[in-house]
Formats: sequence, structure tokens, C-alpha cells
Amino acid sequence: MSAGERTYVLGGETRRRSLFGAVTPLQLGCLGCYLLVWVMLLVATQSVIVLVLGLLGAGIGLLLARRRTGEGDSWLAAALDRGHWRLATGGGQRPDYQAELGLPPEVGEVRVMSYTPPGAPDSPMALLHHRDHRHRSWATGHLSATFEIAGGGDGLLPIRAVNTTGYLFERLLGGLAGANLPVDQLDLCTRVLPVHPDTYRAHMAGLLAPDIPPRLRASMRQLAGYAAGNTEEYRSFATVRVPLAQLGQRIAQPADLEALCAETFAVLGDVVGRVSRAGHPLRAVLGPRRLGALIRHLHDPDRDIDALDGIESFAHGWRHARVPGRDHVRTEGLSRPWYHAIGSVPRDAWPLQPVTARWMEHLVTGIHPATIRTVQAQWRLVPKVPARERARLALTYDTADRHGERRRGQVSTGESEASMSSARRVLDDLLTPVVGGVHPALRIHVSAPSAPELAAARVRVTGAAEAAGVTRVRWHHHRHHQALLLALPMARGITT
Repeated sequence: MSAGERTYVLGGETRRRSLFGAVTPLQLGCLGCYLLVWVMLLVATQSVIVLVLGLLGAGIGLLLARRRTGEGDSWLAAALDRGHWRLATGGGQRPDYQAELGLPPEVGEVRVMSYTPPGAPDSPMALLHHRDHRHRSWATGHLSATFEIAGGGDGLLPIRAVNTTGYLFERLLGGLAGANLPVDQLDLCTRVLPVHPDTYRAHMAGLLAPDIPPRLRASMRQLAGYAAGNTEEYRSFATVRVPLAQLGQRIAQPADLEALCAETFAVLGDVVGRVSRAGHPLRAVLGPRRLGALIRHLHDPDRDIDALDGIESFAHGWRHARVPGRDHVRTEGLSRPWYHAIGSVPRDAWPLQPVTARWMEHLVTGIHPATIRTVQAQWRLVPKVPARERARLALTYDTADRHGERRRGQVSTGESEASMSSARRVLDDLLTPVVGGVHPALRIHVSAPSAPELAAARVRVTGAAEAAGVTRVRWHHHRHHQALLLALPMARGITT
């Protein structure tokens, strides 16, 4: 192995790649319907006024579709989110749902199953059955399960160790994508919590031997006082998503619920083994109560992750009134309210330059003073054959765009070249063994006991993301209450 650090190229997708460029299928559908209605009215009326109004409406629609906010997002989508927020909450003056009526609307329909494997009566496993809302079917939905893993906590490591860790994780993703396992997503979540200064001082004092010199004892106490305000605790969790359609293909006979749970447990055992061999050994599998306690903690950080008091089922994790605002969502905790903000990294904000395997350490360990946050990396697994085809199509679109710019005599901004380089790198990587494709996503959940403290925490998180090479963080304005779902251990998006 070389002495230099192993590098990876994560970015390069600076825009949407498709046959119609940046136009989305929804926009194409709306345009087609508009043109159809306009032509029918024009033929029926044969009026110059209808012709002019149609052209005017098309121009206004084009301007609205192309308009962007100061952060680079769609202005029209932001306006729709703002309007929906005002209608649902009265401008942030009332809760958007009643906790006693069930789960929040964005969670959708979820069935909770508890499976206890033979020989482990004290270790139930929570299986969440998510309904496929696009096809309105339970049979085409997916299962998800969460287990706690031992995080790195490695501190400074030799370059060889960092490269080995990155190589093992690369093989983990490639193996999961190409091992014919019914797994299409792996989420890795790190929860960062400040440690109370008194607790840290007491821990350091307990490490001092009784017979050490007074000057050394005073020096150690002084050092503990300096470090107490920035001491943090880290807990790591992994969530696996299992599509039911693929799971059913592994069972020869028509499967009942017990057979599905047993097969899911076998699949998760394989995944846990692969994750452990990649350097993250299993700590515990989360049952329904522990999963509910984790979700409650994410809403109310004053409640401990492992505290099960008041938790009788998975649904008890949402027993909090919440009031959505523009820049946050406020949840009513046991002893005080909490303010939360959710941010994600869009595809055009990922680092374009090569990064190392520990490029996200700025977000996990590099934020001071200590800030309550959750950093979640989502990896959508793509088998090698479709990943290679998508990379080939992406390179084809990028090459065509670059040729078009040259033919028109336009000066390149460098985006086409960066995208072409990324696609070529993916094609080269897919030629090596045990490598599959992934679609990564990065989400950040920040919490604070007051709105000003949350605003300051967001500034610190944004600075840490920029230090990691991320060009911008998209904060989900007017949708933080729905975006909370992104930070929960459910392997979900807001609309899936």
C-alpha cells in the first residue's frame, strides 16, 4: 500500500442528467397537459386572444420553473412549501397534527412487528413494514430494522489504517450491492451529544492515582476543566432496508408472516456480519421499545436514548406536540421545549475534489462548542450492471453537452468536465471485483433548547460542512417538521 492516503471522488453531479437536460418528468407532464389544453381551446375558439394568452401563460410558467432562490433551490417549490405551511399551521401558530391521534402524516402507514429469534428470548428485533405509497400496496413495500454498532472513535490514525478502513467500507457497500441479498439501502447514523462538564471532571478525577504529586493533580484538573466544555459522546446506529418483493423470491413456498420474519432475520444476520468485518461490530439489535426510545430521544434530547420508561411500543416515540416554523420545528419535551433543524446535501453540493475516507469527520467531531446533532449517511445500493449502464448514459449526456458548447462557441464553466470525470471514474471502478454502485445522501439533524442557540448551531454546522468540501447545505425551510423523518432510523425519505 502506498504511503499516500487513498482518495475517492464523490461529486461531479452538478446538474440533473437526462435526455431533456434539467427538465424533470413532472415538468414535462405539466407542459404536455398545458399544450394539449391550449391547442384544444385554440382549435375550438380560433381566437387571437386565446393564442396570446396561451403564449403569455407559457412564458410565465417558464420563468417560474427556471427561477431560483438565493440558495439555488426552486423558487416555485419554495413558494408551494411556504403556502402549505401557512395553511397547515396558521403561520407557525398551531401544531400541525395531534400526537394522540397516531403517527404524523409524513410517516404514512407502518406496521410494527417484533420477532424473537430462537434461543434469544431477551433480544427481540423490531421489523417495520412500510407500505408502498406509490402503488398503495403492502406487498410491494419494504421492511426496515435497526441495530447499534460500535462507532470508530479512533482519533488520529496512521495513513495505512485510514486507507484500510476506507477499503473495508468500500468492499462492504460493493458486497451488499452485488451479493444477491434483498437489501437495497444501508443508513449509518452517528448521534453526537455533549457530555456534562461535571460528569467529565468526575471521570477524569477517578483516573488519578491517590499518590500522584500535587502539582500533577492540579495540572490534570486544570486540563479536565479546559476539555469539559467540548467533550462529546458518540452513538452509532445502522438501518437496513429490505424490499419485500426481493425477499419473497428467496422463499420457495408461499410465505406466512413467521417465515418472512425468519428470512429477514437471516438476511440481517448476513448484513451484520459484513458490517462487523468492516470494522463496526454489533452492540445490540433494537426491539420495538428501544426503537421507540431512540425516536423519542431525537425529539426530546433530555430523554436518554436507553430510557424505556413510558415507552410501551414503537408509536410512543412520537408523543410530542410540535409546532413547525420557517427555520425550525419546536417540540415540547418533558422539561423544556426543543428546536430542531434538518439539512441535507443536494447533488450539486457534494465535493468535486478527491476526498479521503474520513472526509466527514469535520461534521462528526469538528464542531465546537459541543452541539447536539445527528449525521446520517444514506447509501442506496445499485448492482453492478445497472450502475454501469447509468454511468454510461451519464457520460453520454455529459459528452453531448460538452460537444454542444463547443459547437456553439460557448466557454465552459467546468461543470461538464467535472461530470465527465466523475462518470469515467465510476466506470473504471466498476471494472474491479466486489464493487457496486451507490447513490449517497447526507442528512444533518441539529437540536438546541432555544431558537437563537439553534441558529448559532446551524452556522457552526454549515462551517463544518464547508470545511469538508460541501459547497452548501440545504435547510428544509417550512418543512423541518416533515424532514425530521430523514433523521429517524427508518431508511426513509420525505416522499417515499
